[in-house]
Order: sequence, then C-alpha cells, then structure tokens
Amino acid sequence: MKWLETEETVRFNEIDEWGMAWYGNYMAWFEAGRLAILREFDLMPSQMNDIGFIAPVINLQCDYKHPAVCGDRIVIRTTAIKPEIAALIFKFEILRKDDSALLAKGETTQVLQDLNRKMIYRISGELEKRLDKLIAFCSED
Repeated sequence: MKWLETEETVRFNEIDEWGMAWYGNYMAWFEAGRLAILREFDLMPSQMNDIGFIAPVINLQCDYKHPAVCGDRIVIRTTAIKPEIAALIFKFEILRKDDSALLAKGETTQVLQDLNRKMIYRISGELEKRLDKLIAFCSED
C-alpha cells in the first residue's frame, strides 16, 4: 500500500485546556490529507461536480493513540482502498514527524451520487478512469 504524505504543524489554536490537540482537529487533518491526494488525481470536489458527481462522507472512524501538542510537526499519511461498492474509502495515519509516533489512525467512506443526489451503483466513464488511477497509485508497494 502506498501513502501520500502531507505535513502540518499543530498550531496554538488547535490545542485544548490540557495542552493537547483537540480531538476534532484530527478530522480536519484527515481532510487536508484527503484533499491532497484528490488533487493529484483531478478528483477535487469541484472537479467531481464538473463530471456530474458528488461524494458525501457517510462514515468516519478515528482511533486516537497519543496526543499531539502545540508545535509538533505532524505527517498525515493518506491512501485509498478499492471498495466493494461504488464508494471512496480513505485510510489515514497521523504521525509525529520527529519520532514517527502514531498519533491517530482512521478511515472515511464516501458514497458516490449524481448531482441529483441519487446513488451510483456502477462507476463508469471519466470518473472510473480517475478512480482507477487513484487506486492503482495507492496499490503500489
């Protein structure tokens, strides 16, 4: 499995009263990683709209392992896996850059819909081409 890596720094406004990154920020960091990989394969939300699709998140999971603190450099690792259905599944890992400690890992699932919000059950055309490239990239060892 191949990962795309994105770096961020934990900012002061992202920590809570106990000096740890507030748990909701991990979802924002997942999103930063997801957008970085989507950008590489012309699958940004506006680009998906242009070819007639939307992909709302229907499931999000996050396992917290160790806290991030203000000033930590973090690495957001993102990959996509081939789904059994017409969906997008992304996996994430957030590591502290200095020691590679795993801070959190998670996954999102997005269903594919047309612009009228009707479920897509079979992927074809331009969307299939772009998704195939994404999955091929992530499947490399």
